[in-house]
Amino acid sequence: MAVILGLVRTNWSGTTGGPGLTQLAIESVTDPHTWNASVAGVVTGAVRTMWNSCAAFLPDNIKLDVSPVVDLYSIADGDLVGSVSAGTVPSQVVGTSTAVFMMAAGLKVNLNTGQIKNGRRVRGSVFLVPAASTAFTTDGLALGTTRSTINGAFNTLMGTLATNNLQLTVWSRPIPDGKKYGPRLGDSTAVTNPDTSEKGAILRGRRD
Repeated sequence: MAVILGLVRTNWSGTTGGPGLTQLAIESVTDPHTWNASVAGVVTGAVRTMWNSCAAFLPDNIKLDVSPVVDLYSIADGDLVGSVSAGTVPSQVVGTSTAVFMMAAGLKVNLNTGQIKNGRRVRGSVFLVPAASTAFTTDGLALGTTRSTINGAFNTLMGTLATNNLQLTVWSRPIPDGKKYGPRLGDSTAVTNPDTSEKGAILRGRRD
């Protein structure tokens, strides 16, 4: 297991109810791996490309800004150990749909790993909320074309990372002593199958 992973953050704006935040954990396939400005440029650029491929499902007042700063964390104990910045700030992604939408409703991408650890399936989630009504059928389910396009965007992201000896992961953060299920060291598991759920997602907060 790699010792260090990088968190790539995307800030959502353009809606009421406060800004949103998406965090993607990325680590090296094999150690040692050097995090520097060049690597930060690769990962932030790849994440920006992924979001841009999903822009048709986002309302046109939604703005996504991928931070050029990648914070580096120790997987085992969760400590922030440094940061690196891409040489170029990724350009903003703006939704392109003019269709109606519901502020708290959208899409959910399951980040499947195929692994079971500590008696649970290891799986992460990424939410695209809000999403335009055109992403859904009249019954409120995500269209097949919506799902395939978003799945393709995530697979392209993973392919770009793999070319650079990197992988998208689900980070199971450490649990300190005294907390439920603790103490437990943090762990990370590679994503193998991104799958957009057919059912829509409802968010109660903007940092899910």
